[in-house]
Amino acid sequence: MRALRLALLMLIVAAHSGCASHSTQLQDAEPRTHALNGTWSFLAGELRPAAPAAVDAETGWRDIQVPDNWYRQGHEMHGRVWYRRTFTLNAKDMDRHIRLVFNAVDYAADAWLNGHHLGHHEGYFQPFDFDISRHVRQGENTLHVLVDSPIEDPLHAWSLRKRLIKGIYSHHDTRPGGAWSPRGQERNTGGIWAPVTLELSDAAAVRTLRVTPRSQAGGAWTTHVDAAIGGEADAISEVEVHIRPENFDGAPIVQIQPVSLRRGEGLSLDIPIHQPKPWWPREHGAPNLYRLSLILRDGQRILDRKETVFGYRTFTVDPVTQAWFVNGRRLFIRGTNYISTQWLAEMDAARYAQDLRMMTEAHVNAVRVHAHIEAPAFYEACDRAGMLVLQDFPLQWGYSDSADFLAEARSQARDMVEHLQNHPSIAVWSMHNEPPWDASWMKWKYPDYAPDQNRILDDLLERDVSRLDSTRVTHKVSATYEHPWFGWYSGDWKDYGKPAVTPWITEYGAQALPELASLRRIFNEDELWPDNDQDWSKWSYHNFQRHETFDLAKVPAGSHIGEFIANTQQYQARLIKFAAESYRRQRYQPVSAIFQFMFVEDWPSINWGTVDYWRIPKPGYEALKIAYQPVLPGIDGLRDAYAAGERLSLRPWGINDLWQDIRNARYQLDLRAGERVLVQREWALDPLAADASHELGPLEIDTAGFQPGDYVLLTRIVSADGLTLGHNRYPFTITPSTQARTPVAPR
Repeated sequence: MRALRLALLMLIVAAHSGCASHSTQLQDAEPRTHALNGTWSFLAGELRPAAPAAVDAETGWRDIQVPDNWYRQGHEMHGRVWYRRTFTLNAKDMDRHIRLVFNAVDYAADAWLNGHHLGHHEGYFQPFDFDISRHVRQGENTLHVLVDSPIEDPLHAWSLRKRLIKGIYSHHDTRPGGAWSPRGQERNTGGIWAPVTLELSDAAAVRTLRVTPRSQAGGAWTTHVDAAIGGEADAISEVEVHIRPENFDGAPIVQIQPVSLRRGEGLSLDIPIHQPKPWWPREHGAPNLYRLSLILRDGQRILDRKETVFGYRTFTVDPVTQAWFVNGRRLFIRGTNYISTQWLAEMDAARYAQDLRMMTEAHVNAVRVHAHIEAPAFYEACDRAGMLVLQDFPLQWGYSDSADFLAEARSQARDMVEHLQNHPSIAVWSMHNEPPWDASWMKWKYPDYAPDQNRILDDLLERDVSRLDSTRVTHKVSATYEHPWFGWYSGDWKDYGKPAVTPWITEYGAQALPELASLRRIFNEDELWPDNDQDWSKWSYHNFQRHETFDLAKVPAGSHIGEFIANTQQYQARLIKFAAESYRRQRYQPVSAIFQFMFVEDWPSINWGTVDYWRIPKPGYEALKIAYQPVLPGIDGLRDAYAAGERLSLRPWGINDLWQDIRNARYQLDLRAGERVLVQREWALDPLAADASHELGPLEIDTAGFQPGDYVLLTRIVSADGLTLGHNRYPFTITPSTQARTPVAPR
């Protein structure tokens, strides 16, 4: 489509300050959008001929709700299924431009209207549409959709030759069955999982609307608008653009522009705006948003309108330190990985708001959407919450290097950018999680492993996305060296105390069992304490990693399920807290961003979530909440256990992620046995500098005279007026000198 660059003719109206088929009867005119959600007919079974006439006579049609994933409607299956729906149009509708819009279908779809094949689409996350103006008729119309959500051959496709661009929804550790079981593609995610609508307009229609704010010198911005136009573009004589504050008070801007478009041309214009209110991440300002409305006119007649919400902000990454900068201000990233659910129709605005509320309460300031794309409501919620997003493209491990797959991946990467472009919360695009050319572990697993597999694919994706969107950073891959996994897949959790090798840590964590009440929703009573292969097989199906838990992490099972739960939860919490604090002490030397893995469990399972599937927090959530405080009083060098009389050699730290110096602050430390305060220390922090960490030690504490038992160090940073800005706690044990153990990990 050739874009027509419009001359900038600005009219400022106000200065800116800051079994049977189911049928739906459509109304004559407004509203311009008519939902086709609700009850459809559904036909599953053996593969069917790709022709609606051949399947209408079939028996076995049943009801299904749209939008939804078919698994949630009781269908445990994969492959091709038919959907059918009828709707009626009246005589007035016949003169209108009509688009059939699918907001998302998993995974591939072919659509027919009244027997006419409208087209094919591949990709589970992106909206797509068909111009049906020539194929509708007055009265009843019949829509057929053939949806294909296949599985891939675990023996030959996994993990090197996959072709479905579904990321974690087709192959991942957190899938039902896990990543390395033939059952890992069960509970299929297929279906028409997002709304289906008819959009009616007069003659011309706005198909897509992209807004790209670009900063200029002296506080000026250019609001670049691109719109794809459908229908009769030559009917448009004028466009009108409104930009008005969305979540704060302020005056609107209106531009009215005469145009002359020809069929097939798009709309492109630049709107200057002076000193708009910027979108800020939470903790550092308000996430100010604007709403842009684009109206197509033919004289006094409105042909169509489309709206989108966006924000003014810049995002860059320092090429040397890899530190993140938002609106020119450096920001240390305290992040988490996120997969909301295995079935996206399960989520809605309220559930996303709940997850983001829990994240903000845990002081998370960025989310890595791990190897998939969420539903639109998630990004809208992040925009409003001031939550930054590192957005992965849905590539997980190995894929075909064929020319047709490369073309499809590049097409869907373009879809991702166009689909999500307007969200100011998205800061980074990442193209591939642990590709084969980066994942050396694959050479031990696959005899046909090729060291350069998918390298060309990732080079092309990085180049394409960088060209499509220069306002964000494109991170080629989330590499294995960004995923240390100490204390789970390798090494010991104490290794998180060693110097980091990369600025971005995009995965770290450990598994933990959920609470007993949640486990009872997964297993029956006999299975809660697995003691045979059948029980362990079910635990494995629900993602529990037995080898990593017992042999690598060396978590003791205990003598009953209560102890088992407590031991795994304590291990996860200890690891998360220790790793996060160690990385924060290494701020910009070299660490600039950390992402704990994983925030929630995405189905009834046992995995890396600090919050279980039913959104019940584990102790790991509280550990994250402490370790991620913007102002953190930390301790380095404390061990789990000391012999009686042994000295404590500690290094207190004060960390301030805020952008303001804290004047006249104090770091306070209490060593307690129960309620008794045995030792108190205090340091002046004037100032506790912004965006910095401060080592206060060393501190030596003599434990002579301390009785064997449990002790705790309590630390806090208080303001000049006595307000606690951050707090922390570090338990340890003193043992009789004759029973002293080899010292274990520092806390």
